[in-house]
Amino acid sequence: MIDWDLASFALGAGLIAAFNPCGFAMLPAYLAYFLGLESDGDGDASHNVLRGLAVGLTLTAGFVTFFTVIGILTQTVVDAGTIEQRIPYATVGFGVLLVPLGVAMLKGYEPKLRLPSMNRGTGSRELPSIFAFGISYAVVSLSCTAPIFFGTVIGSFTSRGTVDGVSVFVAYALGMSLVVMVLTLAMAVGRSSVAANMRRVLPYVNRVSGGLLVVAGIYLTLYGWWEIKVLDDPTESNWLVDRSLDAQNRVQNWVVDSGETRLALAAAFIIGTSLLWALRSNFTTNARWLAFGAVAASYMTFEFSYGADLAILPTIRTVADAPGRVANWFAHPGRWPVVFEIMAAALLGVLVFFSARGRLQHVRSDHDTG
Repeated sequence: MIDWDLASFALGAGLIAAFNPCGFAMLPAYLAYFLGLESDGDGDASHNVLRGLAVGLTLTAGFVTFFTVIGILTQTVVDAGTIEQRIPYATVGFGVLLVPLGVAMLKGYEPKLRLPSMNRGTGSRELPSIFAFGISYAVVSLSCTAPIFFGTVIGSFTSRGTVDGVSVFVAYALGMSLVVMVLTLAMAVGRSSVAANMRRVLPYVNRVSGGLLVVAGIYLTLYGWWEIKVLDDPTESNWLVDRSLDAQNRVQNWVVDSGETRLALAAAFIIGTSLLWALRSNFTTNARWLAFGAVAASYMTFEFSYGADLAILPTIRTVADAPGRVANWFAHPGRWPVVFEIMAAALLGVLVFFSARGRLQHVRSDHDTG
């Protein structure tokens, strides 16, 4: 029988692992670059959502593949401790490689990485690049999450057996993938909002991505170097690392307080609804209403089983707390969430601006035509 408490714990560990300081440092650059890439059909919101789902699934396949290989190695020929000692060197290597790439992008270089277009099928040659990013994300993430991964996920195979081991592995991977999928879908929707101005915005997004890559590369290099030094002196400390770990601990506390199952359900509903909406043209009108009705009924059942605290009340609290959070940017600029809150507010502002501008241009066009 599956130990559901252990699987739930692994799900929470996966959600937390997605926000680990090492892997998460790479996500802003990836998401910004995803927002700025040109492709056919940028004005089609359904198309962008499907592409976002394809990219998110490919990323997931990349880090799941890496974790699977590591799990097989630790169960057969390599000791987990040996891998833990080598991973920091890989983190430093990725950091060193990211810095010159970011500098080149700041100077105008555009990497030949294009995201998959759904009309070319899943065999598109762009997918390996996304898959490779998923592997690199998993490598640097493992540098920050090795104790959890080896102790909880890999250790469950030895202490609990195959059934519990597989369930824990799946739950851990599911937790990470839900976060990545939701973030990618958010960017896919963002592409639709700025589609009309994409060519004008593209050069700036590419340079912003380059700047974020430089920051991520420097951070990963410093973090990996600190981990290497810790191998010789466990008392070694670093201000940047300490702040990052503090942020991760706060995220961990938030996940525990919110409930990992509740967060996973909310993310799953977002992904499922997005997919259903993107595929709506493939259904008859009656089937479409039936499908959306079933999703809505399922959502409301879960929502009120949590006392409306699955998404409704958290959304209301977030909106109500917004003025106070903005005031804290100036009163307490050293708080760890400030940077993320400012980035989220700036991104939301850009999306709202371009969305409103596009609608205004559409209204003017209709007026001129009429």
